[in-house]
Amino acid sequence: MLNALATGFTRDAVVELSRQRGEPEWMLQKRLEAWEIYEKTPAPLGRRGDLGTLKALANFKFQQLNPYVPTEEGTLPTAIEQSLQEALVNERSGLIVQHNSSVVHTELVEELRQQGVILTDLATAVREHPELVQQHFMTNCVPVDASKYTALHAAFWSAGFFLYVPKEVEIENPVLAQVWLDAASAGIFSHTLIIAEEQSSVRFVQEYVSSVANGQPSLLSDVVEVYAKNEARVEFSNVQDLDQNTWNITNKNAIYDKDGSVTFVMADLGAKLSHATIGAGLHGNGSAGELVGVFFTDHDQRYSINTLSDHAALSTNAETLVKGVLTDESRVEFDGMIRVRAKAQQTASFLSAHGLLLSKKARAEFIPGLEIAANEVSASHGATSGQIDEEQLFYLMVRGIQRPEAERIVVQGFFEPVLQRIPLENLRIRLRRSIVRRMSGEYETEADTWVDAQERWEIEGVDEQAISLDGNPKDDEIQLSEY
Repeated sequence: MLNALATGFTRDAVVELSRQRGEPEWMLQKRLEAWEIYEKTPAPLGRRGDLGTLKALANFKFQQLNPYVPTEEGTLPTAIEQSLQEALVNERSGLIVQHNSSVVHTELVEELRQQGVILTDLATAVREHPELVQQHFMTNCVPVDASKYTALHAAFWSAGFFLYVPKEVEIENPVLAQVWLDAASAGIFSHTLIIAEEQSSVRFVQEYVSSVANGQPSLLSDVVEVYAKNEARVEFSNVQDLDQNTWNITNKNAIYDKDGSVTFVMADLGAKLSHATIGAGLHGNGSAGELVGVFFTDHDQRYSINTLSDHAALSTNAETLVKGVLTDESRVEFDGMIRVRAKAQQTASFLSAHGLLLSKKARAEFIPGLEIAANEVSASHGATSGQIDEEQLFYLMVRGIQRPEAERIVVQGFFEPVLQRIPLENLRIRLRRSIVRRMSGEYETEADTWVDAQERWEIEGVDEQAISLDGNPKDDEIQLSEY
């Protein structure tokens, strides 16, 4: 078994980590180059007047973390087994599990293995498939120098998942991956690399779960890189349900070739602080990207969510739809951008983000943006954030529904349009249960409880209109604007 490293991030720790893992020289050099970039790059502090999420992250005590906490492969702990059952992905093509800094379990149906599908931990892929990893690992999709935190990730990545889908292979049932963190004062670096060759298709569901005791904060730094080659289709769903002792820095991006298609489904429910960057690099003619995101924050959670639809080819399409609910003293900053480059004619791109506040102390800042350098474009963006509409609550309460239940119904109606955009039904059920549990403190076992509540009281028009801005949602709502 490999040994844990000493506390703190240093150049010597980078060399020792690579030596213990028996990595080739090219990977060691990539790690050292990344460390140099990390050392000379200042931590981003955000802009004046924002909600302070990036500044809080910059003040995080990284040097008190252990950058490598290996776990022995063997029988999965009971907590992980239970978490896999709650994922509701029973009919699956493969399963891969990371426990702290080690991948401890991998399985793939034999039929796919015979067709050339590769599902393994990334460390094994570095040794056995170096030509694929060296070409795609933190080169064009998520470059090492994208930020200070991606450089740190490149220097200290320790585990993660590698999925290769050969040409014309279609994987119908999803592949489930889970990262489980239970080590205190640990820096866990997980990297996911998915390569879908021409005319292939795959569904990948990834979950982040943690149970860190003793109040000692830990960090999960993850990077996801998806390459969709010509006419390939990838659905990537991510559920982040970390505990309040875990901080999360995530960077996800996809590179699209001609007519490639990638759908990102992001569900953020946990973590003390989450800094997420999600992109779509539409480099191939006719490529299409979609991002569907939901979040629910409470206590003093802080989220910073950044999205980018980067159109760099002809006839590309992208749509971003994000909705979230804030309670207690939580804070969420959303910054979404549509970028249309000069040669990206015949582009269609849309961005919509909405935040619903259930507490007077919660704060949200939603900033959509456009950068247009082409003239044959259809692009629109819009955002709303505000308190829950008291008139809608009153409408329910005069019919005998208590306020907590009325708030829950309005939240259901607010989330449902975006949940319907999620391709996997089991994932929709999982998210509905999680939202109900966050609102009521109870775990719902009936999958149809969510829908039954809406049908029973015939609630209509409680999606974006559930947001009240200065008491007048119709007049003050920020409307979609078209370029």
